[in-house]
Amino acid sequence: VEQARQARVLLISSADAHQPDDLEFREWPVHCVKGTAGAELIPEARAAHQLVVPNQENFVFSDDLRRYPQVLLEKDTLDVFDNPNTGTLLSRLAASQESSAGSNLDFLVFGVVTEYCVDRAAGGLLRRGYGVSIIRDAIQSLDEKKGREILGELASRGARLITTEQALRLIGRAAQDRS
Repeated sequence: VEQARQARVLLISSADAHQPDDLEFREWPVHCVKGTAGAELIPEARAAHQLVVPNQENFVFSDDLRRYPQVLLEKDTLDVFDNPNTGTLLSRLAASQESSAGSNLDFLVFGVVTEYCVDRAAGGLLRRGYGVSIIRDAIQSLDEKKGREILGELASRGARLITTEQALRLIGRAAQDRS
């Protein structure tokens, strides 16, 4: 995350932002309740200035998303694509990328939990035609066997499985390409 910040590579993060009575708490322990410290990104994962995109319809995006070093998509389910603004954000970024560089967007995916949020984020990006690289030493599974199966499925659909070291090289190249 720090390398991306220094290279001025846009960070797109998702974070749970639950209401105290969210349905998800029927299956999972109470966690990440909006407005509590538990719902905040840890400092190492947070840029000084970020655009927070709530999990509600009709959010109005800034004209220039690139002025934010980080966009934080709030979610109250396992799937970041359940936030009605995720698709709009990706479309806007793709249009901006195509007009400036003529290439498709590529995403580095990392976080927890492999067989839930990572799977849904990477799978959703792949379904929409984006490039996906999963940083395998920056993810964690609850069930190692299931996590390996999920990674195999995502790789068979086109995701690249890379290391943090490889991700840092990609970030460095992206920064050089923009210079």
